[in-house]
Amino acid sequence: MKLCSVSFISSLIALQLLPLFTIVNGQQATDSCNSTLPLKDLAFDSSHLQCVEVWRVQNYILRYARTVENTWSFILSAPDSSAYIGIGFSTTGKMVGSSAVVGWITSDSRSGSAKQYLLGGTSPGEVIPDQGDLKIINGSLKIESVSSRLYLSFQLTAELPRERLLYARGPAEFFPSSPDFRLREHQFMTTTTINYNTGPAAFGPTMSPGPGSSPPSPSSAYGLSPSLLFFFMGLVALKF
Repeated sequence: MKLCSVSFISSLIALQLLPLFTIVNGQQATDSCNSTLPLKDLAFDSSHLQCVEVWRVQNYILRYARTVENTWSFILSAPDSSAYIGIGFSTTGKMVGSSAVVGWITSDSRSGSAKQYLLGGTSPGEVIPDQGDLKIINGSLKIESVSSRLYLSFQLTAELPRERLLYARGPAEFFPSSPDFRLREHQFMTTTTINYNTGPAAFGPTMSPGPGSSPPSPSSAYGLSPSLLFFFMGLVALKF
């Protein structure tokens, strides 16, 4: 009886520690503002870029600078999770009406694509590729994967880019394809306000799609994972 109890408790502890092992393994794809950019053949000089950790939960790093008059260079870095990544420029802080730069590298062929999208509405049909009001310099838009990270780089012509920025990560293993290059709804999204001279001024909450998201379980609502809840229940049961 005691042997079964010990085995039961050990199994529950292993389940609880499993997410920790996953996190440790995932740290191999991290980036920081202290890291050296591993990129070559960029269309612009990256030696004087400012750097901001814009989305800590997803480890999104934004590097940017005004390289010449009215020309701004950007590099968005994110883990390669077999999904598209995107950065949107908004006047209101909301998705609808903004323009975004989105890039992806397919899992099978490892070919990369990047496009500007007009975010005209909340349905996939209203997100239109190759449209938007961002003045992207020809030949500057590029995405590449290095050491399990995606690097989306581009240049804009603007006196001052919009300061309300959106960041998104798409659903895993879905990639826009020819002929319509339609985007599926993002899996996660967040908003920030940035001061291009001093860095980020404010961060918004991380959001997942509302209609398709599941409500939290009773255990997670109190900050407990299901396995940890069962662990405590098992300890209580052993006393009886």
